[in-house]
Amino acid sequence: MKKIPWLLFLQLLPFIWMSCSEKLSKHEKNDAQELQRTDSIPRTNPCSGTNLMHLAGQFNPANDPEFQVISARFTPKTRIFLRKEALSAFEAMWNAARNDGIELIILSATRNWTYQRGIWNRKWNGPGYSEFEGKARAIEILKYSAMPGSSRHHWGTDIDLNAFENEWFENDPVGKALYAWLQANASQYGYHQVYGDTSNGRQGYREEKWHWSYLPLADPLLACYLSHPPSGAFEGFECAQWSDSISIVKSYVNGIDRP
Repeated sequence: MKKIPWLLFLQLLPFIWMSCSEKLSKHEKNDAQELQRTDSIPRTNPCSGTNLMHLAGQFNPANDPEFQVISARFTPKTRIFLRKEALSAFEAMWNAARNDGIELIILSATRNWTYQRGIWNRKWNGPGYSEFEGKARAIEILKYSAMPGSSRHHWGTDIDLNAFENEWFENDPVGKALYAWLQANASQYGYHQVYGDTSNGRQGYREEKWHWSYLPLADPLLACYLSHPPSGAFEGFECAQWSDSISIVKSYVNGIDRP
C-alpha cells in the first residue's frame, strides 16, 4: 500500500514539471522578446543583424561585448563606453588631432535608457524649466536633450567633445581651433556633426557643435530605428504621453544634418 502513492507521484511528475515550466517561462519569454536580435529578419530589412535593444538604450554597455570602456587618455570620466569600431576610429582621429596641437576630450558617450531618463527627469523637475507647463516644457527641454528611448547616445556611436556650449567653440581661441579642425578632418575618420544650424530648415534639436556621430555605424542604426521604432521605449518618464504628438521619431530622431 505504501508504494501506490510513490508510483502515482512518478506518473504525475512529467505533468507537474510541465505546469511549473509554463509558469516560469512567461517572464523568460518576455525577456527573450525584449532582447530579441533581428537575425531572423530578412536580409533586405535594415534591421538585419541589429540588436533592437541598442536602439532604445535598454541594455547595459558594461555587459555588452560590442562595447568597450573608453581609456582615460580620451576622457576624464570613469567607466563610459563606446562601440569598439567607433572607439577605434576616434583613437585614430585623436592621434591625428594631437599631432596638429588639438586635444579632443570625450565628455559623454554611450548613455542607456535609464541614464537618459535621469537627465530628462532632472530637467523636467528642475528650476530651469518650471515656467513652462506640460507639452511646452517638453519641447523646451528637447532643444538640447533627448527623450529616453530616442537619443543617439543610446547607440554607442555618438560622443560629446570638450564643452557643452556652442559659444566656447565660437569665441574661445582653443574652441575655435578645435572646431575648425573637426570640420576639416573629422569626416576622414567617419565622424560628423549631425546637429548643425537649424536655419537650413532642419527640424529637431538645436545646434550642438560638441556632438559628433560615427556614421558608418550610426546610419544603419538610424535606418533600423525609422523602420522599426522601438515599442515601449516612450514610457516611464515625465511627459512620455506627448512623444507622439511632438513627433519625436520624425522631427528629432530623424532631424539630423547629413553629409
